[in-house]
Amino acid sequence: MATVTGETLSLDALEAGNQYVNCELTYSNQDIRVEEVTFEKCRFQQTDFKNSEWLDCQFQGCQFLNCQFQESYLYRCQFDGCQLLGSDFTAARLKDVTISETRADYANFAEAVLTGCDFSETRLNEASFQMVTVKRRLSFNRCELVRADFSESQLKLVDLRTSDIDALVFTPGLVRGCKIDALQAVTFAAALGLDIED
Repeated sequence: MATVTGETLSLDALEAGNQYVNCELTYSNQDIRVEEVTFEKCRFQQTDFKNSEWLDCQFQGCQFLNCQFQESYLYRCQFDGCQLLGSDFTAARLKDVTISETRADYANFAEAVLTGCDFSETRLNEASFQMVTVKRRLSFNRCELVRADFSESQLKLVDLRTSDIDALVFTPGLVRGCKIDALQAVTFAAALGLDIED
């Protein structure tokens, strides 16, 4: 595995197994297919990653502000300390993806298929998870999900127990099986129009 530091190169020039540190990555002239690459504090000039494929990639301290990942495939990828604010993953497929210590406010995962995905210590305020398909598990560990939107999404495989879910939007008929703690139950009950009295 080679480490490439401080260079400017095209996404087309990436080599599997390499680690890229503080690199400037320019536009791709072909379909984006990246496998077994580690990106550390890299800057991506391209913002349109629609229909791209990322396999076994790690992103550390990278920025993807308002980027387009619609209908993309991300398998066994990790985002750590990244910026995903406003990024659009509509109808994407994420499998065994971990997103930790990342800013992802306003990110859009609507209609995505999420299989075995974990969010940890990540800000997802006003993020959209509308009409997502959850397979195996979707866990949120110490995340912020203020005003996040899960409407029309089945929540039976979703774990919210350690996260802040203030003003969460959801479809009442689809919450069965969602894992929440006692305090969150009050929030859910209030959203369902129940009066809780001592």
